[in-house]
Amino acid sequence: MQMVTERIHWCASDDERSLLAWAADRACTASRHLAPVATVGRSPDGRLVVDVTRPSGSPLAAALDTLGTPTTGVAVTLTVPLLELALAERSGAVCIGTAGLDDVLVDDAGAVLLCDRPPGATPAERTATQHAATKRTATQHAATQHTATQHTATQHTATHDHGRRGSDQDGARILLVAARVVWERTDERDPARPAVDAALSAALDGDADAVRAALACVRAAAAPRPVRWEPVQLDLLIGVPTRATPPTRTLLGTVQEIVELGIPLGSGRRLPLRRALVGAVIASGLTAAAVVTLG
Repeated sequence: MQMVTERIHWCASDDERSLLAWAADRACTASRHLAPVATVGRSPDGRLVVDVTRPSGSPLAAALDTLGTPTTGVAVTLTVPLLELALAERSGAVCIGTAGLDDVLVDDAGAVLLCDRPPGATPAERTATQHAATKRTATQHAATQHTATQHTATQHTATHDHGRRGSDQDGARILLVAARVVWERTDERDPARPAVDAALSAALDGDADAVRAALACVRAAAAPRPVRWEPVQLDLLIGVPTRATPPTRTLLGTVQEIVELGIPLGSGRRLPLRRALVGAVIASGLTAAAVVTLG
C-alpha cells in the first residue's frame, strides 16, 4: 500500500470564525479516525492558519482492492467508525468539514481515517514534494477505483489546490458514501446485505435517527473482525541456489568415489587408491618373509 504523510496548512478566508470554530471543536475531539490538528497560529499577514496532519494511509478504494472481498466482520470493522462519526456530525456533537471519497483513508493497521477540509479555509502553498505526493496518491486512487463506484469516483477527481472542491460533500454524507462503498465490495449473497444496503441508503440524506438506525443494523450484521492484509509475495530470493540435499549413497557410488578420488583419511585428505594397493602388497610381502624366516 502507498503510505503518504502530509502536513496541510489551512488559511482562513475572509471570515475566520468558521475555521476558528472548526479548530476549537477538533482540538476538543479525541478521535482516532479524524485528521489531527498539529498547530494553530497566524501568518505574516495576520490570517489564521491551522496545520492539519493528513494521516498516513491509502485511499479507501485502493485499500479495498488490496484487501479483496471483505468478509462481513471486516466490513463491520471498517464501517462502524464511519457511521459513528457521521452520527456525531448529524447530532451536532462534532464539526466535520467537507471531503471527497479519496479523503477517506485506511492505515496499515486497518483503521479508517478521514481527512476533511475545514470550512472557511483555503490550503496555503505547499512544497513541491508535498504537491507531488498528493498528486501521486490521487492518480493511484483513480487507477484502482472499483467499477461499482465509478460514478462516485468521478465526482471526486478534483485536486486539493483551490479551497473547497466543487465535488466535495459534507462530512457526514461522505462518511456514509464510504460505508456504502465498503458494503458494495462484500459478497452479494450475504444475508445481511439487503438490510444494510437499505439502511445506508435511508441514512445517506436522512437525519441523525436514520444514521443511528444504520449503525445499529451494521452492528447487528456480524461481530467485527480485524482487517488482515495478505502478505506480499517477495521475489527477492529468485536466483539464489537452493540448499543442496545430501545425495543417497550406494555401494557402487562409494566404490567409484574411492577409485576416482582415493580413500578418505579425514580433514579433507585422501590417499590415492594406487598407493594404498602398493602399500598393501609390500606389507603382505614383508609379512610373508618374516613368517618364513621365523619358520
